[in-house]
Parts: sequence; C-alpha cells; structure tokens
Amino acid sequence: TCFLFTDTQIKKESFLEDINNLLNAGEVPNIFPLDEKQEIQDAMRKIDKTRDKAKQTDGTPLALFNMFIERVRNQLHVVLAMSPIGDAFRSRLRKFPSLVNCCTIDWFQSWPEDALEIVAHRFLEDVELSDKDRNGVVSMCKAFHESTRTLSIKFATELNRHNYVTPTSYLELISTYKNLLGICRDKVSYQKKRYTVGLEKLESARSQVSQMQNDLEALQPQLIVASKEVDEIMVIIERDSIEVAKTEKIVKAEEVIANEQASVAKGIKDECDADLAEAIPILESALAALNTLTPADITVVKSMKAPPSTVRLVMEAVCILKGIKPERVTEAGTGKKIDDFWKSSQKLLGDMKFLQSLREFDKDNVPPAIIKKIRATYIPNPDFVPERIKQASTAAEGLCKWVRAIEAYDRVAKVVAPKKEALAIAENKFAQAQSSLDAKRASLKEVQDKLQSLRDKFEENTKKKKVPTATLR
Repeated sequence: TCFLFTDTQIKKESFLEDINNLLNAGEVPNIFPLDEKQEIQDAMRKIDKTRDKAKQTDGTPLALFNMFIERVRNQLHVVLAMSPIGDAFRSRLRKFPSLVNCCTIDWFQSWPEDALEIVAHRFLEDVELSDKDRNGVVSMCKAFHESTRTLSIKFATELNRHNYVTPTSYLELISTYKNLLGICRDKVSYQKKRYTVGLEKLESARSQVSQMQNDLEALQPQLIVASKEVDEIMVIIERDSIEVAKTEKIVKAEEVIANEQASVAKGIKDECDADLAEAIPILESALAALNTLTPADITVVKSMKAPPSTVRLVMEAVCILKGIKPERVTEAGTGKKIDDFWKSSQKLLGDMKFLQSLREFDKDNVPPAIIKKIRATYIPNPDFVPERIKQASTAAEGLCKWVRAIEAYDRVAKVVAPKKEALAIAENKFAQAQSSLDAKRASLKEVQDKLQSLRDKFEENTKKKKVPTATLR
C-alpha cells in the first residue's frame, strides 16, 4: 500500500507531525479509540494463531498491537513530494528529522530539451493554433525555460543564492500562456462584436432617420389640425374652470351649513341620551327582575286566599297601569261598597301572557291620569318599597320594581319628549341640507368630470402636436 502526500496538501503543520511519527514509529499515537483497538487486536490474534509457533506472540494485547504495527511498517510505503523552493522545506526538515532520517531522498533532475518539447506539445494540443504558430509557441516556452535555468545557475555561482527552476515552473509557464491567450482572444472577440454591433446600429439609425423625415412630411397636416384643436379646447377649459370654481364655493358654503345643523342635532341627541341614562338602568333592572320570575311564582301569588296588604298594594298599582278596573264589593262590618282589585288581579295573573305583556308594555304612552295616580298614591307609600314587599312575596317584589321603573321612565320621558321633538326637527333640517348638498356635489362632480375630460383631450392633442417635433429630433 502506498501513501502519497504532497506539500500542497499541508493545511496545518500538525499533519507533518503525524507523518513524522508514522515514519519513525510506524503509527500515529492515540489514533485508534479503545473499541477499534480491540477489533485490531482480535484480528491480529486470528492471524497470530495461523503462524508458526516459533513466530507466535505471547497473546497479550500489547504484543498483538505491536504485531499490527510491525505489519504496517512492512507493508505501508510513504511517498512524500515536496518542493525545495523557499524556507518552508528547510524549516520542516529541522522540525521533523524523520523526513530525512527515515526516507530515501530522490532528487528529480531537469528535463532535457526533447522532453520539454513533448510536454509543451501535449499541453497545447487543445489550443486552437496553426502548426506554425504552435511550433513557435513551443520553441518560445522551451527557450524561456532553458534561459531561466541558465541564469539561475549563474545567479547561484555569483551570489551564492539558489533559484529553483523545476518542471512545475515549466508547466505553470505553459498554463499562464494558455490563460493569457484566452483572455486576449476574448478581448479581441468582444471588441470585434462591439464594432459589428456599432455598424449595425449606425445603419439602423440611418434608415430610421430617413423614415422619420418621411413621417414628418406626412404628419404636417395633422400638426396643423392638432394645434387648432388645442387652442379651442384651452378656451373651453378656461371657461369651465370658472364655473367649477363657483360651484365649489357654493358646495363648501352648504357643507358648513350642513355641518352646523349636524352639530346641533348631535347636541340635542346627547342631551336626550343623558336624561334617559337616569331611567334606562332602572327600567332594565326591572325587566331583569321580571325575567327571573316564572309562571310558578305568578301562580303562588294568584293562589293566595288572604294576600298580605303589601301584595294587594302591588297588584293594585299593576292593575291601574294596565288599565284594569276594580270590582265593587261590600265591606264586611260596615256594609259599604268599596273598590276591590284582588279579584281583577287574580284574573290578570291567570293570563298566560301576563309576564310577556309587562315586558312589552308601552312605556312611552302611559295616560297622564294613570301615571298621576301612581305617582300620588303608590310611589310615596312607605309600604310600596321592594325591600319590604320582598318579605311577603318575591314575585310581588319584581312587580313593584317594574311599577317604580315605569314611573321613573315616564318622569324622565316627559322632560325628554320636547327635546326629542326638537331633535326630529333638527334631523329633518339636516337631512334636507344633506340632500341639497349631495345634489350640489353631484353637479360639481359632473362639471369636474367634464373639465377633466377636456383636460385629458387637451393633453392628448398636445402630445399629438409634439410628435412631429420629437420625431425630427
């Protein structure tokens, strides 16, 4: 087995240290991990058993590994190829003496002239040259190499300094010539191509100029027509621009008026919302209380034979709000006829849609006489308080909250009603102003579109007018 290693492969100086150990001891220290070393020893043990007993080892791991090292030294041939040029070679020989002590040095001699000629012909055969030029190039390369070698010998004799002229130098000379020849040929080809393209463009330009002159003569009548159209359109544009400016001024004035009316309407709406913000939460709370009631809760109230006074009080208020009249009954003990709401209440509670009717109650149109009676008779009553009524019936508590919420909403609605009317009037004025403004904007848009169309036509005719001049240039 041969291991060839050249100085161009030396990326790190530590490579040479491993090669130095390989030449000196036949191995690179610690190159094998324990598992691989064990495999080597097992393989050597099998080989050792096949040898004569006189040559067999004692079978220890160290002896088996030494046997492996000995086989490597006998069968591995290391070939090192290094250039003597420069200080690197001398420095490496001093650092790693095994490169000299354990190697047989083979100095390559200079190539003779016929070898130089053959090599030059071989490396130049892929270059496109005539036979005469090829022979001349080969002679030139050979002359350069021989003259340099002669001058190097004279240089070493006179100044005692060596300049090595190796076959590699000769090959680099040929390679450099090939590269320079390729660069020069590419440059010449590029210049030739530029010259050819330039001639083609000049011919094309001459042809185009001739065609342009013919076109210019044909376009002259069109130029006259285009100039006339441009002047006419310019007059129309100036006239319509004045009209557009007037319309824009009117639209801006109406926009100011519409914005002011919108601001007034928004102010009134904000006042209404602020006033309603007091009653709406109360009403929503009452509706939420109604949502917690079930038909079973209503049935409990309806089935009371002797309802507490607070329950009667609540049902009276509910009947009055619903517009249900009481029944005339004879009072026990006095014999007088009095109004009794309980039987009417029981009928009302018996309605399957009772809770739904409370949720859908027309709170905005309660008759003034009814709300006046509720406000005068029930609201000030100290017993008509949800907390006290809750002690008698949870369902009655929810109904009490509903009655008080209707009264609070009506109180606020009476204040808000005039403002709502004012809001409706303001919104109506704003809608009319906005409608008028939209009409004016549409009219302005129509005039602007017409003006833009004229401008586009003006630009188009201006370009047509400029075409002959541009063509002439």
